[in-house]
Amino acid sequence: MFKGKVLLFSLLLVFATSAFAGDVDNCRSDWGVSCPTMRVCICPQGDFEFIRDGCKTGTDYIWVDVNDVSGGGISGVPWSDYWLQACDPAQELCLCANPVVADSLTNSAGRTTISGRIAGGGCIVTGGLYLAVQGKVIVTYPACTAVTCRIIIIVSVDLTADCKVNLSDLVVFGLSYNKNLGEPGYDTCCDYNDDDKCNLSDFAFMGEHYLHECF
Repeated sequence: MFKGKVLLFSLLLVFATSAFAGDVDNCRSDWGVSCPTMRVCICPQGDFEFIRDGCKTGTDYIWVDVNDVSGGGISGVPWSDYWLQACDPAQELCLCANPVVADSLTNSAGRTTISGRIAGGGCIVTGGLYLAVQGKVIVTYPACTAVTCRIIIIVSVDLTADCKVNLSDLVVFGLSYNKNLGEPGYDTCCDYNDDDKCNLSDFAFMGEHYLHECF
């Protein structure tokens, strides 16, 4: 009898979760950033720069409005139901499980923010990122065909985008070492303190995260 009740509860929970996920309308939903020049350094271990420091204020964030088909906000969307990826198909981030975590459940208006770290690797300097909620990529209303891309520059010590920081990344970094913006061979993906130089300061960051990978 007890097992039967547990099974029934589990089935109801699955049904409720599925119904809830289906309520999200990716066209009526929206997302954006709190500042126009967001740039975030990431590591597969999720221990590099915070999104809240992406524009150097300490209060920066990604905002997300999760709405249903009528445009009403959906409250209570879990922290982990979000995904970021490159809009340019020629670029791609390597992302770990739950690469971003929201600061809270969505409120009664369907809004939450994301200001923590990103667990992953790769470098995105053009084209921006898209955001998905519960597997649904947010698209622009009312046409509902164009993916909603926001400009966020991502750089990482995982330069090869394989979710590991190892010798392969060090080789790529070495090609840009001691070069400045405008010089042949300079790679902005190797500039972790955003000073348009790839030098000892950036190498120190590489060393700090060396051999890091997804948990």
